[in-house]
Amino acid sequence: MASNIDVFLDRIRQLEGDIEREVQLRRQQLQADFDQRKVKFESEVLLQHKRFKEGILRYLLSADWRNVLSAPFIYPVLFPLLLLDLFVSLYQWVCFPLYRIDRVKRADYFVYDRTHLAYLNVIEKVNCAYCSYGNGLLAYAREIVGLTEQYWCPIKHARRVVQAHAYYHGFADYGDAQNYRDALVTLRTRLQRLQAESDAASVSQPGQALPTGLAKVQAMKTFATLAELAACVGQDVATTAWVDITQEQVNQFAQATGDHQWIHVDVARAQQGPFGAPIAHGFLTLSLLSQFFDKTIVVTEARMGVNYGLNKVRFMAPVPVGSRLRAHLHLHSATPVDGNGLQLQWHVTLEREGSEKPVCAAESLVRLYP
Repeated sequence: MASNIDVFLDRIRQLEGDIEREVQLRRQQLQADFDQRKVKFESEVLLQHKRFKEGILRYLLSADWRNVLSAPFIYPVLFPLLLLDLFVSLYQWVCFPLYRIDRVKRADYFVYDRTHLAYLNVIEKVNCAYCSYGNGLLAYAREIVGLTEQYWCPIKHARRVVQAHAYYHGFADYGDAQNYRDALVTLRTRLQRLQAESDAASVSQPGQALPTGLAKVQAMKTFATLAELAACVGQDVATTAWVDITQEQVNQFAQATGDHQWIHVDVARAQQGPFGAPIAHGFLTLSLLSQFFDKTIVVTEARMGVNYGLNKVRFMAPVPVGSRLRAHLHLHSATPVDGNGLQLQWHVTLEREGSEKPVCAAESLVRLYP
């Protein structure tokens, strides 16, 4: 049953990707471009929009009497919405850090772009902004409540729930007393791991320190289609989970490559050496890119992926054994290739925990095929 559910969810994600592509095509047909979350239309289209704008007086005189009568009942709803916003925001601000859950970002749910449409008059723009706030608030609150439910009561209902939130399908089955406790621990740990591993980063240039005050990005990113991933060109797509570097890994890499230099494998001598400890091979550090990609970027449509090469690699700092590394993934370009594939150029910066200077920066080429 679980496998069938996963298949259905994959289909849903694929359909969402198809819808997003159609929306992008529609936007192109409307000659609209996104500029820092605002939509800017070409001047010719903008002039056409203004011709369809209805004046306020005409709008009021032609309004349906039913709409006029409903107005006193619509706008007072703003007050309970504001109270909901206040208390839900206060709740997550205080409690989510205690649960070690990442706070929900308001900006992801409140969108007011329709107020920029030139064919709407002031009243219509106010109505659109009001609806945007109400629907955005409910989606924002739903996300907070969904995370809360996963933390406190991750059990499915006996009856079907219409349009359950995104976390519901991973809950324990109703009546499964034997596995509930383990599921509760697992689901809480999953939420807390996202909090611990979701520090975002913009990719720094070789030799530069990682910027401070980085935004947060969820460690695992799932895309339904190649086109959905390609739409992220120019963005910092993800920050990976931390990976531990152990002496055993270094020894095994030395055995596999034949590089047994003492700075890597002779612990006692390396402790007296220039780095004060054995360090990982540079190519061992670089080889972690495959792991970082596999555990961070998931494209449901992709059947196969291959490493196509590297344009540039720099090792800017040593990686002592015992270090923890993670990667910041910036998608620089996406180019179609034969076989309906997609070549992705990633700018990858590897960070060592506790160090401001990156340990490695690379331009990685990866090809994905559906």
